[in-house]
Amino acid sequence: LKSFVKKKKPGDQVFDQVNPTELNDYFKHFMEGLSAKVFRTYNASITLDAELRKTEQMVSARQRAAEGDVVALMAYYNIANKNVAELCNHQRATPASHANAIAKMDEKIETLKAELKELKKAGSGKVEAMTKRISKMEADRRNKDETKNVSLGTSKINYNDPRVTVAWCKRFEVPIHRPFPKTLLAKFTWAMSVEPDYEF
Repeated sequence: LKSFVKKKKPGDQVFDQVNPTELNDYFKHFMEGLSAKVFRTYNASITLDAELRKTEQMVSARQRAAEGDVVALMAYYNIANKNVAELCNHQRATPASHANAIAKMDEKIETLKAELKELKKAGSGKVEAMTKRISKMEADRRNKDETKNVSLGTSKINYNDPRVTVAWCKRFEVPIHRPFPKTLLAKFTWAMSVEPDYEF
């Protein structure tokens, strides 16, 4: 490391002398097919698997009842995927529209809370449905704000083993189209037959 940092300023690249092709050739001396990407894929997948194994500890029955099972579980899935994205340094600048989007969500939540107050006064049977709607919107807002600087798609598409996600969906009865849009479902058909108890 001393040779890498020698004569470098704080903003300089540390590993500018490392050639990825030479590095990958070096890795192949130890194992056929081993590469820097394989290291990253392994690290991402083992981390996602470990994070998703904490689901029952991290998503309370109260939260699931308030927000709905799938919403609460997907909020936690996004946090687990965010942790992987941060590990892999999949960062992005906060979108220019973020503050405006959050403000609109806050406005909508306040409107719904006012409606809920009126429903309660009127003794309406719609109180429970409105409460759930507000909880879902609050969860969506939290998720949007927590993931504003992280590119969740990069790890999901390129680094996480899809079998980890498929097994988790089967264990918690989350529809597979929630974490994987159509394009990823088509890409990951090979992973769909994995058992719910699959462990990376």
